Amino acid sequence: MKKVIFLVIFFINTLMLHAGDVIVLAIGEWPPYTSASLNKKDKIAEMIVKEAFNLEGVEVKYEYFPWKRAYVSVLRGDYAGTFPWIKTKEREQQFFLSKEPILKNKEVFFHLKSLDFDWNTFDDLKKYSIGGTLGYYQAEFLESKGLKIEFVTREELNFKKLLKKRIDTSTSTLIVGYNIINKLFPPQVSHLFTHHPKPLLTYSMHMLISKKNPNGKKLIEVFDRGLKRLKSTGRYSEILKLILPN
Repeated sequence: MKKVIFLVIFFINTLMLHAGDVIVLAIGEWPPYTSASLNKKDKIAEMIVKEAFNLEGVEVKYEYFPWKRAYVSVLRGDYAGTFPWIKTKEREQQFFLSKEPILKNKEVFFHLKSLDFDWNTFDDLKKYSIGGTLGYYQAEFLESKGLKIEFVTREELNFKKLLKKRIDTSTSTLIVGYNIINKLFPPQVSHLFTHHPKPLLTYSMHMLISKKNPNGKKLIEVFDRGLKRLKSTGRYSEILKLILPN
């Protein structure tokens, strides 16, 4: 009898991810990936996740928190999942992580087109004044390579300093950097910026699903399947084009 009850419960749980199901994901503010803004160009990762789940018949709703609170809330099972996060060994132990990356980020050096900027080794960078943002890993990474970094409290300030030629270069992810440029400056100014093609760092960002969710393993499989479908249709690339430079 107990075996029959267990099989019934298992069968019901698998049905919970069929068409019409709704899940709630906890996220924070990080345009152009996630944002409470109504502007779709501020939330491309949200669009990708929602459409990937929708392809598998799952409806997604979002609730916004400071990032640390969103992370902890999903860890203790208050919400189904959170994104976009870098894969780490600790997170692989704490969550179900998507195998399929939501985004692949490139950390690059931004500079004015008027500057003859080039680099291959970290020694090549020593002749440039480099801007960094307090608390950001990439700035600390450059410091660890023996480079002097001029720190600011907000990433936007580095781009203002670039325009005024108070620094030569600053790092940002390719997508976030151009998003900041296009928001801060009018077209006649934004076209003055460019980035170096050689990435400083590359990494992928993933969905985290709570292991406290009884359908967590099934849910991450559904997401991976939906995201693969989204990429195969070309729709994924269309979403990215909303904010990437031409």
